[in-house]
Amino acid sequence: MSSSPDAIDGKIIVHVRMKAKPGRADELLDALLKVKASVESDAEPGGITFRFARFEDEILIFEEYESAAALGPHSSTEVFYELQKVGAECRDGDAQVLFYQEVGV
Repeated sequence: MSSSPDAIDGKIIVHVRMKAKPGRADELLDALLKVKASVESDAEPGGITFRFARFEDEILIFEEYESAAALGPHSSTEVFYELQKVGAECRDGDAQVLFYQEVGV
């Protein structure tokens, strides 16, 4: 586990955990659906999957990319910027973002 993708070679897993402010989780989920569509399309080369789950105000995100280099195009998309904006308004505190190297494949 790392707080930066720089030391990871090969396929990379991104794990994000955040908490929404009371009554604001649906706004975050709407923004996440747009990011999911982008990651899993041709708009983001190297994006493999983008999944998320919710329990009450807690949101967990699981992302998979071919390499750390694929994160550059991902973080430059309009939907990513919009997620950052919505997150700043709707998130309760900072998101925890961790990076892992996939093993056993």
